[in-house]
Amino acid sequence: MIFFLFFIFYWLGISFRYAFIPLGIVAIFLSIYILFKKRFKLFFIGIGLFAAGIGVSYINIDINRTSFSGFVIDSHTNYFIVLSKGEKLYAYEKDNPYEIGDYLAIEGKKEKIHFISNESQFDFEEYLNKSGVYYEIDVSKITVKFSNPIRIRASREKFLSHFDENSQSLIKALLFSEKDNSEVITNIDKLHIARLSSASGIFIYAYLYFISFLLSRFMSDNKAKLISLIILSPYLIFTFPRFTILRIVFLEIFRLINKKFLNGYFHSLEIIGLSGLFFLLIDYHLGYQMSFILGFTMPFMIFSIRSATSEYKGIKKWFIQLLFVFISFIPYELSFYNSISFLNPILQALLSPLFISAAVISLVCFYGVPIYPAVDFLIRGISNILGWLVKVPLVINGPPFNGVITVFYGILFIGFCYYRNIKFIPIYRTVGIVFLSGLTLYFIPITNLITSQVSFIDVGQGDACLVRKGTKTVLIDTGGSVYKDIATETLIPYFRKHRIYNIDLVITTHGDFDHMGALDSLKENFYVKEVVTEATDFPLNVGGVTFNNYNTHIAEYSEENDQSLVVGFAMMNKNFLIMGDAPVKVEKNIIREFPDLKCDILKIGHHGSDTSTCDEFVQFLSPKEAVVSVGEKNKYGHPKQSVLNTLKRHNVIIRRTDVEGTISYSNYIFM
Repeated sequence: MIFFLFFIFYWLGISFRYAFIPLGIVAIFLSIYILFKKRFKLFFIGIGLFAAGIGVSYINIDINRTSFSGFVIDSHTNYFIVLSKGEKLYAYEKDNPYEIGDYLAIEGKKEKIHFISNESQFDFEEYLNKSGVYYEIDVSKITVKFSNPIRIRASREKFLSHFDENSQSLIKALLFSEKDNSEVITNIDKLHIARLSSASGIFIYAYLYFISFLLSRFMSDNKAKLISLIILSPYLIFTFPRFTILRIVFLEIFRLINKKFLNGYFHSLEIIGLSGLFFLLIDYHLGYQMSFILGFTMPFMIFSIRSATSEYKGIKKWFIQLLFVFISFIPYELSFYNSISFLNPILQALLSPLFISAAVISLVCFYGVPIYPAVDFLIRGISNILGWLVKVPLVINGPPFNGVITVFYGILFIGFCYYRNIKFIPIYRTVGIVFLSGLTLYFIPITNLITSQVSFIDVGQGDACLVRKGTKTVLIDTGGSVYKDIATETLIPYFRKHRIYNIDLVITTHGDFDHMGALDSLKENFYVKEVVTEATDFPLNVGGVTFNNYNTHIAEYSEENDQSLVVGFAMMNKNFLIMGDAPVKVEKNIIREFPDLKCDILKIGHHGSDTSTCDEFVQFLSPKEAVVSVGEKNKYGHPKQSVLNTLKRHNVIIRRTDVEGTISYSNYIFM
């Protein structure tokens, strides 16, 4: 009952963020009431602890503070988090020397955290907020008051230096939860096998059981487990504040106490539920972390699945349980990948032993046993297997579930398992049919078949416009950045969310990197049927939509921007004009040569630079809306105020990707 209450409260909490705290209070009232059978002293102590835990999260939110002192609780190459009087604060410093446990005195200005995040990319600001970090310090001075003698980062680097580059990437991900952009990590993400293998901490359990098994030959099981936990403690220190390890150590200590001193009073699931509540009392932000989600929901899901499949035997039981696990994890798959992989359950079953072996052997190396070549050999084998498997991905694209769908999905799945377990055939069959029918309908791109869409994708300082009519797709420009891969981090996730499996045609307006820099990566990682770069290829017809180029003097120009294509098309009873980086001279040529040109939606030229969008051109087109594709706080100062003033004078509605994010227009095909 306790674990069930915890599970329901938690699932509702992460689905409806603002309901998290009140639902937590209700769950704790009920849990402690049931557990201690009206022992109200403990009941109110529990409520007090919860209130204290929530209160700590809001201590010292005074924005006017200029002096801060506290311990570093998390440290990375370019930033660190300091806990100052109960408040977690972010501070940026490139190649900083600070380690967890250092005590710092900091002078600086406290500001609300804000980081730029483009379409579908990792939202660092949201990540920090979910960790309880809402403010940053604009540092002017740092004084180290105490330096932790254990230099964790330096020790990690020394340990990793014993392995080749490929092995380092996987070991960092498995042992220290640090991901890079190496091929092996990229392939793991493509195959959707990263989250379960690392965040759930399966290999830590494997390591503990391995040590316990060896020690149990010389002592009692309880002593063996206790010593194995003591042996794990240095690793706990070197991975702090990684929650996965803390959770496992706490759970194992709780189990030992329950067995030794409480005579098994608590059921295994009750221990997990109470542990989850304990951690949430300390910091409810933990509830948003993947290690918490997997660590505290997996046991309940596995318990339900085992109950529902108890009648099966052998290979059939193994296969059905794999299928159930796959279905139960669909919300998490969609949340992180915007797609689900049919190979995932089989790959998890087949590759988990390899990953666990690699992690356990690496951990043995961490404790000083010099078997580095064995680790390199095993990881090379894993890398080769992944390189082969990634060539045959079987995925279905789809957007993440929202809160309502997530809760409804969970209720149906658990309901099916429950009624399947008690053999209530009419109910579980009905629930199963509703569940599978809804899931099937969710992934069928019905909406795409009957709608049209024009989306100006937020790629930062660049251009990318997706045009879709039914299942036919055209991408005008791809964006491009020297800091990140726009194709894999922005475009492809966006396509997956919108159930798009291929691009029929890519049009690049000109050769500037911010317009076509992501093209090569897009072709390498997504199915692109055709690419058009030349004015001589126009007009083009794709899916009944005609694309024209209105810059007819490209051959006469030598400057890159002067040669920019100007692409126009009509959809949804609107006329769109995409200006690329075409300057004023091209605009004036268009006025002379196409006096009847119509435009409802104008994607203005050169990201709002004053080299484009002259007053005469705006007056000539008289568009209803102007779209500015521009990066937030870009170094060029785009869009220029003079351009915005020109648009305002002509009563044009201004829409900006740096303000709104991706800007979309859509309608039904038959309208």
